[in-house]
Amino acid sequence: MTDAFTDKIAAYRREIDRDLAQLNLPAYPEGLYDPMRYSVGAPGKRIRPLLTFLMGEGLGVPHQRLRPAALAVEILHAFTLVHDDIMDNDTKRRGLDTVHVKWNVNTAILSGDGLMALAFRQLMESKATRIRRMGLEFSQAMLEICEGQALDIAFEKRLDVTTTEYLEMVGKKTGRLLGLACQLAALIADAEPEMVDSLNRFGIELGQAFQIQDDLLEISSDAEKMGKSLDSDIVSGKKTYPLLLMLTDMTKSEKVSFLDFMKANLTNRPGILEAFQQKEIINRTTDTISQMLEKALRRLAELPAQAAADLTYLVEMISKRQR
Repeated sequence: MTDAFTDKIAAYRREIDRDLAQLNLPAYPEGLYDPMRYSVGAPGKRIRPLLTFLMGEGLGVPHQRLRPAALAVEILHAFTLVHDDIMDNDTKRRGLDTVHVKWNVNTAILSGDGLMALAFRQLMESKATRIRRMGLEFSQAMLEICEGQALDIAFEKRLDVTTTEYLEMVGKKTGRLLGLACQLAALIADAEPEMVDSLNRFGIELGQAFQIQDDLLEISSDAEKMGKSLDSDIVSGKKTYPLLLMLTDMTKSEKVSFLDFMKANLTNRPGILEAFQQKEIINRTTDTISQMLEKALRRLAELPAQAAADLTYLVEMISKRQR
């Protein structure tokens, strides 16, 4: 990874942060717009708009033409986080109090709805010949994200969830928005339909790998490093990838016993981590992440060389994160 690329990414993140801070939102009513500003202004890695910028520029689109779509996907991401935090009863997000904690649940629901509307409005500022297709994909992505969330909730009650089902769920809940970020860039570039679809798959596969990485960090890291609350996933029975590997080949009673062990050790992260390490779950999960990233990166071969290089650098940068 070159210093020039690192500097470029840092400059793009500053630009995205500035643009989000300068969104033209009214001051009144405060109960709607203050939480919306709070949500989009929270610090973040800005992976989705970075994908749109790097993908679009690599396909020959001027930077400024990509800005509306790049901001739209980041605002849509903020919306999903607000509602996800309500459903998971999380108290921290990106190092800050979640919206429903800082205000209340009703305010969080309403401001999340406002963010979704704002995301669509931002998208429609794109100057693109295929804007109708962009709108359709934006809507479809939102539906699939909701499908993924519904599956995630349904899995909480099940002890027989498979890793295949898990990958389908996170492909929708996490991967589809990354895929959309790539799709929009390709559509603005008037890319061939096959490339648009392939780049969507790249984003989905990338999202699956990153979600598994998040699952792993939630075992091996802590709330302070992650910048978000972690215990809620254990309490609610979320089926993460390492947990599914751990539960494989256990009887029903053994699965219930292990889940009870995790709930009883919420404040004993080293103890939970040791249990996973004893069955080589950490190493197996790390191997899966590497394999999935390699699979996603192979899709970049059809892009121009510089675009493929930049996107590979971005993936490497994100995959090395510790939070």
